[in-house]
Amino acid sequence: MNVQCFGPLSEDAICKLESALGVTLPGNYREFLKETGGGIVKQDGNNKIMVTSIGQTIAVDVFFGYGVTQNSDILYWNEKYKDEMLDGAVLIGFDVHQGFLFLIAGGDDAGVYYWDDSYVFEESDDDQNVYLLVKDFSELAVRES
Repeated sequence: MNVQCFGPLSEDAICKLESALGVTLPGNYREFLKETGGGIVKQDGNNKIMVTSIGQTIAVDVFFGYGVTQNSDILYWNEKYKDEMLDGAVLIGFDVHQGFLFLIAGGDDAGVYYWDDSYVFEESDDDQNVYLLVKDFSELAVRES
């Protein structure tokens, strides 16, 4: 997945972000933020991820940054949806349909998930609209473009 980066984050900035979010981010996601700071994902077909459990595909649009415009800012989105999020979950981006990508940093549920909050998928409803994408952020194969 090719990302037009917002700009690398320092270790200090990542620590401040973790403090503001109240979580410790996984190492591979921290490295991604150090290298890229998040960014806009190139819509070239490499941005597609299979939601294996339902046989659907999402197209990643953006990985949120820190200290960037509101529409792409990780703190803005996490504050806006804090009452709807699972404990320990962090919104990290969205797809072209504005469904969210989020991660859970540790425990049995660790991984990157898709939250179909707009019920784009026929399979989604009030009881089930969260789907595991990958167990480890590094499996997304994100790189700078």
